[in-house]
Amino acid sequence: MNVLVDTSIWVSHFKETNPVLSACLLRDEVLIHPFIIGEIACGTPPAPRQRTLADLFLLAHVKEATATEVMAFIDRKELYGRGCGWVDISLLASTLMTPDCRLWTRDTRLAILADQFGVGLES
Repeated sequence: MNVLVDTSIWVSHFKETNPVLSACLLRDEVLIHPFIIGEIACGTPPAPRQRTLADLFLLAHVKEATATEVMAFIDRKELYGRGCGWVDISLLASTLMTPDCRLWTRDTRLAILADQFGVGLES
């Protein structure tokens, strides 16, 4: 199984090492999405900043849902008004499009949706 690790998990891991995430990284099970790297880049990733961001880019990437696919997903599954934004729904759609993938997040609303679609991972 592979896991898309949301920004909330990364930020926590950067503050205090998460042994579960560390083990997943060692087993090469962690996937990334460009939106997550972008969110981390907007914050304060560990120094050296450019090295941290470059290392994240080296991780395997999920199959990225296009804007058209995300819009269709929102409408088809009536995901509007559920407290999740564009990035959250894009991550969820990408997780669902990537075989054998789970989404690991501490964002309560996103975790609820991920669980409803059967791709949530306990944090």
